[in-house]
Amino acid sequence: MGMENYTTKAEAIIALQERGYDQDFVWKDEYLFYVQQSEMIKPDDFEITETYRFEGKRRLCDNYIIYAVRGINKDIRGILMTPYSVYSKHKSIHFVEPARR
Repeated sequence: MGMENYTTKAEAIIALQERGYDQDFVWKDEYLFYVQQSEMIKPDDFEITETYRFEGKRRLCDNYIIYAVRGINKDIRGILMTPYSVYSKHKSIHFVEPARR
């Protein structure tokens, strides 16, 4: 998990950006898509350094996990934000675990 206790997603994102996690990532076909470079990154080429979980107070669709991501072979740091719920179709658990070193 993360080092800090943030109360909102925005607070966590701003704090991570201030610490150099300024690139954007999204899930794409079991790879991490590096938005700024339009590049796919394999699970072995990055690590998750921090995670923050936020639960919506009113709706399940407001549940998110924010990941701080660092490249292993490249000097990149950024943020991946994924929704989660009991009904989520994301494969994040299976995909992220190998990336946690």
